[in-house]
Amino acid sequence: VQASVEVSRRLSTILDPRQLTRAVVEQIQQAFNYYHVHIYLFNDARTDLVLAWGSGDAGRAMLAREHKIPAGRGVVGRSAATNAPLLIADVSKDPGWLFNPMLPETKTELAVPIAIGDNVLGVLDVQDNHIGAFSEDDVSLLRSLADQTAVAVQNARAYIDVQRVAEREGIISSIGQQIQSAASVEEVLEIALSELGRSLRVRRADVTLGYQTFVANDQEPQEIQQ
Repeated sequence: VQASVEVSRRLSTILDPRQLTRAVVEQIQQAFNYYHVHIYLFNDARTDLVLAWGSGDAGRAMLAREHKIPAGRGVVGRSAATNAPLLIADVSKDPGWLFNPMLPETKTELAVPIAIGDNVLGVLDVQDNHIGAFSEDDVSLLRSLADQTAVAVQNARAYIDVQRVAEREGIISSIGQQIQSAASVEEVLEIALSELGRSLRVRRADVTLGYQTFVANDQEPQEIQQ
């Protein structure tokens, strides 16, 4: 119960998805000392569950390799597909279990969907190096933590979306103010290109108007006659 309270407290203060998943994984690992803890989140296409954070050296190595699990496969994939916890007491007896060479001592695995209603965002997965290490109490506790994580992930993503909208609106407002002082169409294009290139962090941007091409690169906008 204390672990659930502490995770809830920390999640309420984190609005960065990566920091959030790291906090959940580390808090669970510290509280229960499982063999391994990790969180997977669906990619945009929902074709793969991508590792968002994992505990210990194995987790860091898998993150560096951008480890992922195809949707529907393994304990993690099946939990996401059914939107239900999946407890495998002895992984050697599960024909669909996926061996991970980074975690050679895994004997039992519990995957719990991170979901809001029918919308599955990812999976909280824990593993242990003893057969039958997890009980129904573990399932209930991790389900509660996964539910809290789902809300926090959704809130963090919504916050990022709001930030992006505000940033775009700020760019548009800034360009609009500068354009009002422009003396010609050419100057309008130069201002727009320069500001958009800087805001989007691109090395080059150009637009063609008739036989003229206006280019904005790392230096100043230039006009190229064609």
